[in-house]
Amino acid sequence: MTFDLQYFTEDAIENQTSAQLRKGIRSLRKKIDIHQYKIEHPWESYSDWFSEPKSQTGRIRHWQHEIEKFKESIQNRVDELKKRGENP
Repeated sequence: MTFDLQYFTEDAIENQTSAQLRKGIRSLRKKIDIHQYKIEHPWESYSDWFSEPKSQTGRIRHWQHEIEKFKESIQNRVDELKKRGENP
């Protein structure tokens, strides 16, 4: 089985099935949870966390930025499902 990756980009969510959109929402929510955990327990992701204070702010900022992108992606999928007259 081959997949055409263009159907899985943010620009092509209208080409995805409703099931794919819902699965994407679930996946993105899990990623948000993982990133939230990393923000709350960063030393578990980076063993050098306490010895690299200059990196701490950048890493947290990066995780927060990714969370915002994940939330935008979720909203795009929710909007597409609503446009189809379906519940997210």
